[in-house]
Amino acid sequence: MSPKPNGNSLDSKIEYAGALPNQDAVSAPAGPPLPLTSTFGNPTPAGMFAFAGTMLLMALYNLGAGGVHVSNVLVGMLVFAGGIAQFMVAMWEIARGNTLFATCFLSFSTFWLSYAAVLIPSFGVMEAYKDAPEELPKALGLYLFVWFITIFLHLPAVIGKSHMFTVLLSFASLAVLMLSCGMYTQIKTLSIVGNSLLLVVCSLAYYIGLAGLLASDPGSAFTLPLF
Repeated sequence: MSPKPNGNSLDSKIEYAGALPNQDAVSAPAGPPLPLTSTFGNPTPAGMFAFAGTMLLMALYNLGAGGVHVSNVLVGMLVFAGGIAQFMVAMWEIARGNTLFATCFLSFSTFWLSYAAVLIPSFGVMEAYKDAPEELPKALGLYLFVWFITIFLHLPAVIGKSHMFTVLLSFASLAVLMLSCGMYTQIKTLSIVGNSLLLVVCSLAYYIGLAGLLASDPGSAFTLPLF
């Protein structure tokens, strides 16, 4: 038969660092945890520069700048700057508690990576339309239309919070809509308008990125206003 436990809890002494614990301290409820001090920097400027650079190169190629018609150089920008860099920025934004920016950067990261997959031969996307080439423009048009909806749905979250981001996302969604319609209908004018709007988006993104960088770095020679 096992020994009968003693009902007096004080007889079962628990030592902590060679001393008895304070009974009052043990029974007192724990207070709220102290807030952690964040040491993260501001990742938004890096994300905006990666976003702007990728979009600018794509727009220049689509507009035929320099007579370049083979745009395979764009794949590297799509994967590393547009995809990986913005994915990392999105993760940092989540760690800082910025759900809106994290969602924006993660959405554009997946957009650039998925577009790169279309252009990379090993994915076989272009090869799949070899026997039905007339379907490729419509498929890309529908692809861009889905992304137009995704970008447009970011707008309600920024309206009233940032005028510049509201303008940027408005132009971005309109540009993707024009590109979608231009690709689906094969009307070149719509594509030119869409790519021209992308240049406006790039300018806004570069401005926001620079303004954020200057504001985040103490001792900057000057700052730029963000509305």
